[in-house]
Amino acid sequence: MHIGPLLAAVFWGGIYPGAKLGLHEIPVLSFTYLRTLLAMVVLLMVSSCTQPLTLPRSLRYPLMHAGLAQTVFQFLLIAGLQRTTAGNSAILLATAPLLTAGWLALTGRERLKRRQWYGLLLGLGGVGLVVQAGGLGLTWSHLGGDFLALGAAGAWAWYGLVIGPLVGALGSMQATGWTMLVAALCFTPLSLAEVGGHAWQQVSWEAWAGLLYGGTAGMVLAMALWGRSIQRLGPTRTMMYAYLEPVSAVGIAAVVLGEALSPMQAMGALLTCVGVWLASRQGQPTSET
Repeated sequence: MHIGPLLAAVFWGGIYPGAKLGLHEIPVLSFTYLRTLLAMVVLLMVSSCTQPLTLPRSLRYPLMHAGLAQTVFQFLLIAGLQRTTAGNSAILLATAPLLTAGWLALTGRERLKRRQWYGLLLGLGGVGLVVQAGGLGLTWSHLGGDFLALGAAGAWAWYGLVIGPLVGALGSMQATGWTMLVAALCFTPLSLAEVGGHAWQQVSWEAWAGLLYGGTAGMVLAMALWGRSIQRLGPTRTMMYAYLEPVSAVGIAAVVLGEALSPMQAMGALLTCVGVWLASRQGQPTSET
């Protein structure tokens, strides 16, 4: 077992319970905006230490496309987290590779092998168990949060399909920083009134810690460890550790928030992870926060 990708998966998993802590006291739009703004600043500052911040004219359209996908993803992720558990959100977001594989197959851009189709079916069955079991006896808001998390998975799959040109030209950290800039610009007119009117002096340190973690260690440090692992171990060996992200989120949420999965949801989580593994064997994008 390698420590770099393992720590990256743990750091990513901590984003979900951290966001839940912040959302107890910070409105959704304000939390999403400030997290995006913080991540943008840190990502661009860190990436500028290794290479100059440049954006060739040829990358402006891909940036707008990827930035819009990033905007939708960030909003659906945080809105879903406000309404459902951190564990459910992490498990459902892990279906992004399944959605990507299905989209590539439906559009004829890639032909899936039999085991990948099995993976799609297993993963979708697992998602059904997580959502259905999580909705039994709970509010419509909780069930709606699960569907928002699925929407976030779809937005992340979209982002993974369009970010390629930026990553190839700028590297993953600078490319993500630029897309966060676009997302921050999109959120600014929607969030300023809410941010200005919120009673920030009443926000506890736990809520601030959840926000700061999501925009710094949970994203930047995890990305640095992940990129370094891909260089040292190769993409195939590194990507296997992505399946630990939902497990990490569930474990940290159990300790920090007291959340727990029902037996049926645990079975759904297992089916989802197996399905993701089968469907992404040919290098499909994996989920990251």
